[in-house]
Amino acid sequence: MSPVSLGKQLGTALFAVMIVVMVPLWAEAQTAPRQGPTQQVDVPVQRIGQASQYYIGATNELLIRVNIWGRVLRPGQYFIPSTTDLITLISVAGGPEQRSRLDNVRIVRNSEDGAEIIVVNIKKFLKTGDKRLVPNLEPEDTIVLSGSSWQLFADVVGVVSQLAIVANVYFWFFVAEHL
Repeated sequence: MSPVSLGKQLGTALFAVMIVVMVPLWAEAQTAPRQGPTQQVDVPVQRIGQASQYYIGATNELLIRVNIWGRVLRPGQYFIPSTTDLITLISVAGGPEQRSRLDNVRIVRNSEDGAEIIVVNIKKFLKTGDKRLVPNLEPEDTIVLSGSSWQLFADVVGVVSQLAIVANVYFWFFVAEHL
């Protein structure tokens, strides 16, 4: 096999890798991001005062603005009643994804001394039912649900399987014909 034909085959294989790996990533990046109900509010909320962290909803209900990130079905920014707890917010956001890490949910809360991080073990709450384990939310809280180590493993396996498909295609189109 000449160096020129080997170079052409390697170039073709690299192009195939780009197609198989990059096109699905590009397509996913082009889809609209999942939004919370902030985008679906028919009646706008009214802010109480210029520096206030509270809002008035359509039914004159006192609302707060919170963010939820990570492994929930609909992450985003939500205007929720001021008496809402963490479990209710996660439920409003569609619930945790299948491989969410429920024993390490973090609430990032702004305080006078800077940011405070509160770690909540929802898994323990689900086993015991002890409501004291679930804090009420405060204005401008950011809740983060991270993925488990199994999620990382599944992501790596997905990439490896895509690469295996590319290697298989390369083998059948370029190597097998010379055997």
